[in-house]
Amino acid sequence: MTRYRFLDAMGDVVAEEEFAEHADALAWAEDAERDEDVQRVEYLGSAGDWRWAGALRG
Repeated sequence: MTRYRFLDAMGDVVAEEEFAEHADALAWAEDAERDEDVQRVEYLGSAGDWRWAGALRG
């Protein structure tokens, strides 16, 4: 499992979750039912640094 964090337009963390796949984390971020407006998804890399997980669909 990989740790992901979800950031809003100001760069503030609105949630942190663990997912097995990048695609699952991105799908979670794009769920319109959620109150948070996620603009960026990052995952915790092996060196302990946060890395960009990929583009969200517009």
